[in-house]
Amino acid sequence: AALESAYSDFESSTTGENLRALQNKFNESYIAWQACSFVNYGNTTLLTLSSTLNTYPTDVDKINSTFETTEEFDLKSAEYAKIIGFPGLDYLLFEGNENEIIERVSSKAIEYCSKNVDLIKTESESAYAYWKNNTDNFYTEFKTSSSKTNGSPFSFFINGYVKNVEVLKNGQLGFPAGKFTLNQPKPDQSEALYSGESVTLFKAHLSNLKRIYKGEDLLGNDGVGLDDYLKSLGTKRDGQDLNELILTTFNTLEEKANQLNGTMNEAIQNQSEITDELYQKIKELVAYLKVDMTNAIGVQITYIDNDGD
Repeated sequence: AALESAYSDFESSTTGENLRALQNKFNESYIAWQACSFVNYGNTTLLTLSSTLNTYPTDVDKINSTFETTEEFDLKSAEYAKIIGFPGLDYLLFEGNENEIIERVSSKAIEYCSKNVDLIKTESESAYAYWKNNTDNFYTEFKTSSSKTNGSPFSFFINGYVKNVEVLKNGQLGFPAGKFTLNQPKPDQSEALYSGESVTLFKAHLSNLKRIYKGEDLLGNDGVGLDDYLKSLGTKRDGQDLNELILTTFNTLEEKANQLNGTMNEAIQNQSEITDELYQKIKELVAYLKVDMTNAIGVQITYIDNDGD
């Protein structure tokens, strides 16, 4: 709603001040997404929410084609799957100088921008309502079910969480760093390519993954987390406490991430030693979570990936 409100203010008065306010609200919303992107289970909206809100790189040519069309277009159709969500707005609101952006967003891009802002709002609200309103009794079952079988709420949670750690490894670092292209960096694969907020988003995502593992709420209040589960089991890996290994890895990742300067692409170019260390450490984290933790708690990984971890 804050993003929609800022866009409405800009529509009413297309000033530089209102553009900057809109850009700030966009960045805040993109950061907030990092805290809930792991909830990729529930109804159809939730299953597709990540691809709806954060498929990148965005297709700039396709976005620009919407500026010229005189026909009605529906951003929910598969034809526009690569231009919706935050990455599309990232291009629209940050590519070019201030005057160019104001000119674009207030004239030829106005329909696309309005529809995309509305799509982000409606899809996010729909996903939230599914949980809040206990649709299909999902929220109640999520809180009360003790099953760990495939298709159970706990299995959904573990799979969604581990899969999201792999987004940190692959989408936010591995692909732009060239880890899947013989170490040839792919700068166009970076998240937040135009706003330059890729490192900020990476750090926010990392912080939230650690928070979720520890069972903390958004205010930092401690609850029951996966750390408590592993502590109660006393799980070891090569004679070392698994929970301590995971927490130490999270801490090392945060320490390394805080050393990054500029955008992720700039860090990959200028601080490759640190980004390489980050990538290796996230690979270790994925192994601890995806293999050791799931074996200990008795949950099977059911999603498919092809990156060899």
